[in-house]
Amino acid sequence: MDLPLSVTQFASGGPMTVLRPATGPNSRSGVRRSGDRYQDLIGWSAAMRVMHPTNDIQRLEIEVNGVGNIDDVVLRSASGRHHYAQVKWTTNPTNMIDHSYLTKQDTKKSKSLLQKLFHSWKKLTTAGDPPVMELVTNRVLDPGDPLLSLLDGRTDLLNPAARLLTPGSAADARLNEWAEHLSCTRGEVLDMLDSLHFKPGLSISSERDRAQSLMLANGLLGDADALDRGIGIVTDWVLEGRREITLDDITMEVERMRLRSDDPRAVLLIQAIDRDPNPGDATVALDWVDLYEEDSPPTRRQPRDPADWAAMSNDIDDAVARLRSQGFKDVVVRGAMRQATFFTVGARLAQVTGTNVSHVRFGMPWASNAPRIAVPDLQRSLVPIDAGNHLAVAIGMTDDPVPAVTAFVKATNLPVRSLLALTPAEGPNDQSVAGPGQAVAYAQSLRNAVRAQLESTPAERVHLFLAGPGGLALLLGHRWNRVAPTTVYEDLGSGHGYTAAFSIDA
Repeated sequence: MDLPLSVTQFASGGPMTVLRPATGPNSRSGVRRSGDRYQDLIGWSAAMRVMHPTNDIQRLEIEVNGVGNIDDVVLRSASGRHHYAQVKWTTNPTNMIDHSYLTKQDTKKSKSLLQKLFHSWKKLTTAGDPPVMELVTNRVLDPGDPLLSLLDGRTDLLNPAARLLTPGSAADARLNEWAEHLSCTRGEVLDMLDSLHFKPGLSISSERDRAQSLMLANGLLGDADALDRGIGIVTDWVLEGRREITLDDITMEVERMRLRSDDPRAVLLIQAIDRDPNPGDATVALDWVDLYEEDSPPTRRQPRDPADWAAMSNDIDDAVARLRSQGFKDVVVRGAMRQATFFTVGARLAQVTGTNVSHVRFGMPWASNAPRIAVPDLQRSLVPIDAGNHLAVAIGMTDDPVPAVTAFVKATNLPVRSLLALTPAEGPNDQSVAGPGQAVAYAQSLRNAVRAQLESTPAERVHLFLAGPGGLALLLGHRWNRVAPTTVYEDLGSGHGYTAAFSIDA
């Protein structure tokens, strides 16, 4: 069935489209229509890539002829390699991309997905057009497959790992199976894998967030209603048989649908604890994943080498300088990162420099210049430490960090006079910040509370500990001025304390 939608009105005044639970089993037509809408969502993001002034993409093509079976979404580059995407949807995202899925043939005369990809690669390569092929899907990759499990998260490619297989290994045998299935040489399979990017696990929610960020980057409205209108534009192109879509075509539809809101923005992508499947969307992209301890996003909390915090800080400074050199004053911040990084990025893109920042959270843009919506006064308490003349600040919007922060400050002998604890009036909870207007108000109130404490009892340095939405940390850092030099800490998980991450001149 179609994805069930509803529109909820938030206290911030902005609507957000949310997905309701399905009311029954999926019908064949429902699965097909859901897949079409997923493909149109991917197509709208591609249209936004064409529209951004920093890209060299000439046009978008949808279900175009002459490119084999990777025709769902094609981006034609003015100077680089063209991108060809095959979009695959499943109503059950736990269905995997595995050997069976890639090699299954419905009939003896039909082609498997792997065969379709291979023949498309040969067709495009023969035509003298070295392709970038993408398998875009909400399916997950089979972690138990000896070959597919070698996918490089930095490039979405199986090479160079597939070229370096140990003879006789399970992965080596799998590669030979693919060659036999494709009736080609092993070398041809490896050559195809130089071009084939696997992009698994792209959920509707993550792709909607991506599309909304790209809309904001193009100076368009970025709310859920605007996104749905954008997806509808792609649907109409398909129904009308429009195959080649130029920048002028996209601009005309944007104006017709009244989606224009502001000037184009930059996209700053911070890949701290996980990589983004579409780093090419960004004006500037940073990738720190390999610097972190552990192997999964939930467990990545600090770099292996503490000196890398300084390197990451320098990376942020360099990224901000690049954005400013290009004249951008509005920046969309994307990526998987933790509290301290959100805060530091906001601080380096400071409000006092005339910069605005925004971040899409659960389908809603949180912008630093969103109209303020009043919030109740914060709860404020002061815990004496009496070990120096610094001030520790524990902000607990979603959890109460005070016991853990107090224990950490004492155990590490930080030179702290007192710990200022700030929480919402109703206490910490995961719904404490309803939307962008409240986030702006809380950012102002939190900063002002720290300023007031420093006015009454000056301190040489602030030690900042955060527990709340990343978007709020971004907006708080953005407004963190006329305070004191600040060290912001990263939470290492329950019972494991904190680590000093970044230093802010404020």
